[in-house]
Amino acid sequence: MSTQQQQHSRDRGSLFHNTDKQKPSQPDMRGDCTIAGTTYDMQAWRRQEQLAITLAPTRGDKNTYPPDAFRGALDPAPKARGNDSDASAPVWIGNVVGDEHTYSVRAFPKQGKSGPYLTLYFVEAEPTES
Repeated sequence: MSTQQQQHSRDRGSLFHNTDKQKPSQPDMRGDCTIAGTTYDMQAWRRQEQLAITLAPTRGDKNTYPPDAFRGALDPAPKARGNDSDASAPVWIGNVVGDEHTYSVRAFPKQGKSGPYLTLYFVEAEPTES
């Protein structure tokens, strides 16, 4: 398997609808992902026409929430010409930014036994020179 294929299969995660949401401040979606071998908890909120997203190290058994490692916003992806129901096209695209790395994110709709969810793929963005 090529390094790019390994990276593609490793740097991904899933977001599911938060069925336990009781207040508007709670995330609309929750899930987890693995990026460069590190597992993160993900939370996402629908903010008008964007999906605000945060990634934080997995909390484990601790009673405190670690600070966010990445934050970003995903915008609706442009519709593919012709076939509006193309499941191979992302529905959200954007970036998440951390202190040392930025990742481009593509979110694809999926259907599971418990309902619809999103699969997210993360690709490290090229560093920009200051």
